[in-house]
Amino acid sequence: MRKAFQRILTFHWLTTFLLMGVFSFLGALASVNIFVMLDANVRFLSAHGAMAVMEGALTQLGQLLASGLFALAMYLGFKACERVLVEKILEK
Repeated sequence: MRKAFQRILTFHWLTTFLLMGVFSFLGALASVNIFVMLDANVRFLSAHGAMAVMEGALTQLGQLLASGLFALAMYLGFKACERVLVEKILEK
């Protein structure tokens, strides 16, 4: 999988640039969603306590953590694209 990702990143600078944009957009979208949902989740838990836990607030908190890992993966993809593009620029 690593080799396939590396081939995609180094195929052409334009594909790398477009992929970088996709990673950036998805990472930003996931990050904004995390902050909005986390705020609502914490308010719900603090206002309703055990009743919120029974209604699935802890499950939602776990999903928010998974979303955070997804945002981190998107950031790492963005940084990989950035490195490839900078290396291509510095070669010439």
